[in-house]
Parts: sequence; C-alpha cells; structure tokens
Amino acid sequence: MFKRSQRTPKDRFGEFFFKIFGPATVEGAIQGWHPEAREQYKQLRARQKEAAARRAEGQS
Repeated sequence: MFKRSQRTPKDRFGEFFFKIFGPATVEGAIQGWHPEAREQYKQLRARQKEAAARRAEGQS
C-alpha cells in the first residue's frame, strides 16, 4: 500500500565528529591568495611545462 522512500542512510558517525571537531583543517597551510602560494604555483607550472616539453621531445 505505502512504499518507503529510498533515502540514503545518514552518516551519524560523521555528523557526530563534525559537531564536535568542526570541518577538516590543515595546520600551517598556505592559502591560495597568499603571495607565497602564488609564487609556488608559478614555479610548479613552469616545472610541469618543462617536463611536458622533455616528454614531447623524447617521443618525437
């Protein structure tokens, strides 16, 4: 006669820890808007581009 809805079960364990400890955080992380983070990202992208160029040369 009546059907139960097919809802996903709640993650009560996760909700419990979230209420006690709050959202996950990282100690000492550099946020993306910091100048240091921007400089690190630029260096990372430059290294990635160099590595891609070396791979492309090796495949030719």
